[in-house]
Amino acid sequence: MKPLLTREAARRFDRRIIDAGVPGLVLMENAGRGAADLFLRRFAGRLDHVVVVGGTGQNGGDAWVVARRLLTHGVRPKVFLAGAREKVSGDAKVNLEALDALDLDVTELGEGDLAPLDGALAHATAIVEGLFGTGLDRPIEGWRRALVERLDGAAAPLFALDLPSGIDADTGAVLGVALHAELTATFAAHKRGLWQTPGRGHAGETVCVDIGVPGPTGRDGLLELGDAARLLSRRALAAHKGTAGHVVVVAGSPGKSGAALLSGHGAMRAGAGLVTLAPRGEAREALELRVHELMTMAIPDAPLELAEGKDAAVIGPGLGLDDEGRALAVALAEGLAVPAVLDADALTALAEAGPERLHDAPPRVLTPHPGEAGRLLGVTSAEVQADRFAAAKKLVELTGQTVVLKGAGTVIARPGELAVCPLGTPALGVAGTGDVLAGAIGAALAGGLEPFDAARAMVLLHARAGERASRSDRGLLAREVADALPDALEEARRRC
Repeated sequence: MKPLLTREAARRFDRRIIDAGVPGLVLMENAGRGAADLFLRRFAGRLDHVVVVGGTGQNGGDAWVVARRLLTHGVRPKVFLAGAREKVSGDAKVNLEALDALDLDVTELGEGDLAPLDGALAHATAIVEGLFGTGLDRPIEGWRRALVERLDGAAAPLFALDLPSGIDADTGAVLGVALHAELTATFAAHKRGLWQTPGRGHAGETVCVDIGVPGPTGRDGLLELGDAARLLSRRALAAHKGTAGHVVVVAGSPGKSGAALLSGHGAMRAGAGLVTLAPRGEAREALELRVHELMTMAIPDAPLELAEGKDAAVIGPGLGLDDEGRALAVALAEGLAVPAVLDADALTALAEAGPERLHDAPPRVLTPHPGEAGRLLGVTSAEVQADRFAAAKKLVELTGQTVVLKGAGTVIARPGELAVCPLGTPALGVAGTGDVLAGAIGAALAGGLEPFDAARAMVLLHARAGERASRSDRGLLAREVADALPDALEEARRRC
């Protein structure tokens, strides 16, 4: 995993390095140099009329370094300072004055005086912006809002320094108004807000630029596909179905047998040696006509007996939300003696029964989408989406279990640690893909992985499988995602 920082963690990292003896001026120079090199590579054909706009803070200082570095490559940008010179201080002031020494004009912008920028933007071939950076924690207002809107409306592609101005570094929320970048150079480590919507959509492609010192460490991270390979070791030659793990999928009810089938298919494709489907009622007869590699069984009168001879369980997809279905889901979620994935109807039942009862349960992985997360927390899905990291953390605190908050930038969390999946495609937003994911995580649990590791590995592979199987941003079938899981794993192994 790559480190993933909050705004405050980024500040602490910078302060620790400076306190250790590395001058802030050196860090700014390295950041600006790395960003300039990236800009020159990616925008090599758009260097005729470059516009650089910086603020009065340290993010502006990064922009002044970029402008100076462009000069050394024969590119003479038009440079604008958003604010008054007397407000620029510290390392940023040093780099601004360096531009003066090189006779590169810097035009000040202020309230009611954006006309000089308008003329430059009309002819711009590329824009570099360093207005606010990670420090912004309140909405952009007044003339600065108008400035951001002008930059965002320009035809030229925009290159953002650290993160697009107007994006909350912690949540990815838009603080009043925000820029849309084609490319973002973030410094030292990735920021949380760059990997959640809407921030991710504003950042474009994000590249982490080193600043000349070892990067930060921490328990929170941005997953890489190779992480899945490191978590899923190759099996011994003597492996067989009994050693690969047996998953029981308690899912499906009359009219909803497809959910059970997809979960079972996901478990098999993810590596389970044996999968038994345990649907409710007449759904078993329907499934018997459709299964080949999978087994079926009736739910016993004592449902906790489902764990006998099994290594893990998946509970909930298509199980039903009538009184009997809810009672079964809650009883199994709380009492089944093997590690289990709780999905779909099981989560809805738990939301009513009280998710806090999971604190005393065996290991569980909860896989809610934002609506289910909202029901568990007693809030709206919009509130969950407004700060997905906070929502995942609250769910972990509420249940004491591992949580997979699904969606663009899926968040996997356990007590004291979280990870974000950067992979995926909008095509995954179709019925059944969540059932496949639940089955895949169940297979990893049955194979002996701890819940957090099982969730990280299978969220990654599921997202990559969706990318591999999709032909567009729509039209993907859930079973195609399951079928692509083995190839996704082999790709992950090649990347290690």
